[in-house]
Amino acid sequence: MIDVNSLLVLGKMVPSKSEGRRAIEQGGVSIDGNKISDVRATVTKEQLEAGVLIKRGKKSFNKFLLK
Repeated sequence: MIDVNSLLVLGKMVPSKSEGRRAIEQGGVSIDGNKISDVRATVTKEQLEAGVLIKRGKKSFNKFLLK
């Protein structure tokens, strides 16, 4: 299990965890089309194996896939 904030930093969608936390709190982050409002939200290993699309704002998005 990994938190969404760490995925934002790993995917270089935000420069720091504090900015990632701000983006989540303001409602600018979604996972597979579902808005995330909890800064402690996590993604499970099973979700990562299937592939997770994380979107920040309108133009920044990454697909995370665990092989």
